[in-house]
Amino acid sequence: MDSRTDYPEISREQVEKAFTDYAQGYDLTDVKIRLKYEHTFRVAAMCDAISDSLFLEKPRKDLAWLTGMLHDIGRFEQVRRYHTFRDGESVNHAALSADILFRDGLIRRFVNDASRDALIEKTIRLHNVYILPSSLTEEEYLFATILRDADKIDIMRVNVETPMEEVYDLATEAFRTAPISDFVLEDVLKEQNVDRRNSKTAVDYLIGHIAFIFGIVYPESIRQIDRQGYLARMLAFESDLPDTNRKFTQIKKVVTDYINRRNKL
Repeated sequence: MDSRTDYPEISREQVEKAFTDYAQGYDLTDVKIRLKYEHTFRVAAMCDAISDSLFLEKPRKDLAWLTGMLHDIGRFEQVRRYHTFRDGESVNHAALSADILFRDGLIRRFVNDASRDALIEKTIRLHNVYILPSSLTEEEYLFATILRDADKIDIMRVNVETPMEEVYDLATEAFRTAPISDFVLEDVLKEQNVDRRNSKTAVDYLIGHIAFIFGIVYPESIRQIDRQGYLARMLAFESDLPDTNRKFTQIKKVVTDYINRRNKL
């Protein structure tokens, strides 16, 4: 494969300027909008780190970086319309991102060459699905998993550095007094991502983000999560309910054992 001709030439300067210009059409003093603006650059940088660990050549690395820059562009409109990040109560933000870029034509502000539009669109549209479809090509799987890993890594940071009220639209008290749903605990004990349909309580949403670890694909992503320490801080959550604390102890052990096994591979 001749990567020089098979991938579009991407100007990072053009992409960053176009993204900033787009974001400035929204209220960057809004905590939610600012969060997503900063999240975008962090996810793109993490795509670079993962790409480097895979020794991807520059054209593919640049394409992975581009999907990081574009993956959440629909979040701005989601917040403007609904002032929430909760897709179930508003709109599927990944689908909205893909629609704004490819149905509304915004993609041409970022990259002039349309040769990989289908790949970019699929990567963005699939970045929040529970399980990736088995029909993906090797190339589609590569870009989808780089983006999904990078996104999950930074979402862990957001959970620690951003007030819960802004992330979940729920008061902190709701987390401290919430039980853990049986199906959510079952998903974690099976070392699998939490099915969003099983999340019923405030603390279930937090555990759903902790369980992202089970969907992480690349060793570099595990190393980044270990190095940053945000997952460990999420696992240190303390509830007012003894039963929730007991279940968190179980969850912490399962997650720690899983990471230790992955680090030995």
